[in-house]
Amino acid sequence: MHARNILNILSSAAMALTLAACASVAPKRDANNINDVVQFNMDARFAVNYIDQGEDKSMTGKMQWEDTRRATDITLSTPLGNAMAALHVTQNEARVKTSDGHLFVENTPEELTYRLLGYELPLSNVREWIGTKGQSLPKADQGDWHVEYTKTFSDPSLAKRMVVTRLKPSPLTFTLMVDERSDAPGE
Repeated sequence: MHARNILNILSSAAMALTLAACASVAPKRDANNINDVVQFNMDARFAVNYIDQGEDKSMTGKMQWEDTRRATDITLSTPLGNAMAALHVTQNEARVKTSDGHLFVENTPEELTYRLLGYELPLSNVREWIGTKGQSLPKADQGDWHVEYTKTFSDPSLAKRMVVTRLKPSPLTFTLMVDERSDAPGE
């Protein structure tokens, strides 16, 4: 096996171990507290393609998303469903607590995913980009990100599949396929 292949395997293993050590820091939900009632949820699959030190890399997995009035909880899992990271995002911060007790806190989910993964995922924009019932899907270009909608639910204002690309500072493609969302029941 070539040295480059060994380094790629070790790098992927280190990333997987780092993510596998993550545990949820989301507060316990209180169904009697209006701030804890889930207002929106989504189950989706994702793929990320990026360049790391001149090498093409990719990652796939599942995403579970829950919005309450107080926060957003995003769980990223392997394709087989093993949790890799559970992010708790409020208006002021994004955090992940590892199983060994280390707490990682940043101002935004993008800063947090960059710190943990080495690249940023545009998580702050996902909820807007997947659309809201009865409103037009957002425009395709937002900052450095270009959004292409490739499939919608029966309601064309709700994205089912989108491909988000960024060229700078380093190329990244984020594909999201929404399997279920609470505002498109039974589809």
